[in-house]
Amino acid sequence: MSTKFSWKEIPEIEYFRLEKTLYNHLRAMNLKKTKTERLVMTKTILKQQKNTCAFADGDDSFCWNHPKNKDSEFLILEWGHKIPRNFGKIAYKSNNLILLCARCNNQIQTSRKIEQLIPELEHKLQAIKKIN
Repeated sequence: MSTKFSWKEIPEIEYFRLEKTLYNHLRAMNLKKTKTERLVMTKTILKQQKNTCAFADGDDSFCWNHPKNKDSEFLILEWGHKIPRNFGKIAYKSNNLILLCARCNNQIQTSRKIEQLIPELEHKLQAIKKIN
């Protein structure tokens, strides 16, 4: 019997790191928000995402940290985009921001829109089931 992996709860200090990194994303969008507004935005998004990766839907057992954070006991999230920035102006809106684990941000989504991922991942799932 295997035990399901679970990250420890994200510490309060991590909210402040996320708020700081949010600043650069908002600046690129020409959006100005105070530190307090950015912190509220960060906490709101985390609450909507059940304090985990947007692609985890509350179950972060398949989420990974970046190798530089491999020793962390909690999941270190990073800002990602529902519509990648390479799609231009449409991607430069604050409601386009989500929080992702390093695995989802760098290996699953990369430069594709979320709706482009669905058929690809469904196809791969079927192929994996055939192999198994």
